Amino acid sequence: MTGQPPPVVEDPASGAAEPARRREPAVLRAWASVELAIACAALVLIFVSVLWQVVSRFVPGLNWPGVGELAGYSLIVLTFIMVGYLIGNNGHITIQIIDYVVKGRAMVVVKVISAACTAVICALLVWEAIELIQAYPNRRTAALEIPIWIMYAFPLIGFASGTVRAIVRIFYANQDDVAFDAAEAR
Repeated sequence: MTGQPPPVVEDPASGAAEPARRREPAVLRAWASVELAIACAALVLIFVSVLWQVVSRFVPGLNWPGVGELAGYSLIVLTFIMVGYLIGNNGHITIQIIDYVVKGRAMVVVKVISAACTAVICALLVWEAIELIQAYPNRRTAALEIPIWIMYAFPLIGFASGTVRAIVRIFYANQDDVAFDAAEAR
């Protein structure tokens, strides 16, 4: 960690100079695309499932018990699959009071400690997901009969991704964080 400021580039749209955004390794960028695709599919499933439930209130022939379960499990998938993406793109919840007080090398130390704590917590949650998968290999969900280990696989994948991305953030701690932009162009 050299502590050198990031290179400055000119924004073609506005002409303003801004710090260059650090680029993740290509593998993590590709993985982020997969995470976003799964999250979008889960969001569509939630929308369609809830819409189905609303319509089935007026058309009893469309009533299906599995649709509520599908919506609920899609929300779980959406929540856990985005853990790594948000950690890697500075989109997770942070307390920024320290950012206003600490500057320079001390801020790099704070970022390293924060990323290390995040990595350890995510790694422990990966371990717990593995334990749950091993504990309930034959259980199934009530309506859809989905093996419950598949539902535990999504937290496993999300927290494993979070662990890797938190470790990567340790090595980028000397660079300025880029503000999270949910509408960013990839």
